Amino acid sequence: MEYAALPARSAPRGGTATAVRGRRGEEHERQRHSRRAPRHVAPARPHGPHASRTYDYHLGGSDNLGPDRALVDEVEATFMPDVKMRVRAQRLFLERAVRYLVGEAGIRQILDIGCGLPQRRMPNVHEIAHGIAPDTRIVYVDYNPVAVAHMQALHADGILTVAFAGDVRRPELILTHPDTRAVLDLDRPVAVLMVGLLHFLPDEDDPADLVARVRRGVVPGSYLAVSQISAELDSRVSRLTKAWACGATPMVERSRAELERIIDGWEPVDPGVVVAHRWRPRPPDRTEGNAYALVAVKP
Repeated sequence: MEYAALPARSAPRGGTATAVRGRRGEEHERQRHSRRAPRHVAPARPHGPHASRTYDYHLGGSDNLGPDRALVDEVEATFMPDVKMRVRAQRLFLERAVRYLVGEAGIRQILDIGCGLPQRRMPNVHEIAHGIAPDTRIVYVDYNPVAVAHMQALHADGILTVAFAGDVRRPELILTHPDTRAVLDLDRPVAVLMVGLLHFLPDEDDPADLVARVRRGVVPGSYLAVSQISAELDSRVSRLTKAWACGATPMVERSRAELERIIDGWEPVDPGVVVAHRWRPRPPDRTEGNAYALVAVKP
C-alpha cells in the first residue's frame, strides 16, 4: 500500500515553526507529561564513552573521542572481538527496515528518535528513503546536541529533513515540537524509528510506558522499528553491559519476553521479533547480531 503524496508544508524558521493543530486532548496530554521530569536525567559520567560516539566508531566513523575508542577497543580485545560486526548488524537492520517502510509499506514520514551522528560510510535514513521516494519527510531527534548539530549542518534542509534536540523520555514534547509539526502530518501514518535506543533506557525510565505514549501519539497504520541487545542471543552481552557501566550512557540487556512487553499494543510484521540479521536479510549481508529487532504497526 502506498499513501498519497503529502501536501506542501512550510519550512521551520531558525529551528522553530508554528505548530499546527493537534487531535482532541493532545495538548492536555502534552502538558501533563511535560511536567513529569525524567527519572534518569544525569548521565553516570558526562565525559565517559557516549552511545552516539561509540556507535560512530563501531561503524568506522571519525566523530568520536578517546574514551569512546578506548571502551570499544577494550571490549574488542578482551572478550568480544566481533563487537563491531554485531553493531553493524543493527545498522543494516535499520537500512532494511527503512527500505521496507518506504518501499513496501508506502510510508512517507519518518521520525527517527535517537538518530545519533550522521554516517559517512553507511547511508543515513533520509538517503535511503529519498532513494526510493524523494518526497519522504524525515525528522531526526537525539539527546546529544553534538549529534543534532552535525545532522543539521550536513543533512537538514529545513523542508523535507530537519533535526532537533529531544529526549525520548518526554515523547509528547517530541511529537508536538514545532519542527515536527512543520514537517510531519501526524494525522497521517508515520514510521517511528527507535533502533539501538531501548538498551540505553534503564528500567526506571519505564521504556514500555514511553513506547506506549509514542503509540498513542500516532494514528493507526503508523509503524515502529526497534532493536534491543540481549544476553539470550549472546552470553557475552552481560559482560558488555558491565563494561558500559562506566560510560555516560549505561546499557541494559533484555530478554525477548521483556521486549515483547515493551512493544505491547503494536503488531509485529513478518518475520516478527527475530535476531537483527535475520529480519528480511539482503545479500551480501553476512553479519550476525546480538540484538532482537522488529518492525510493528499500530492497528
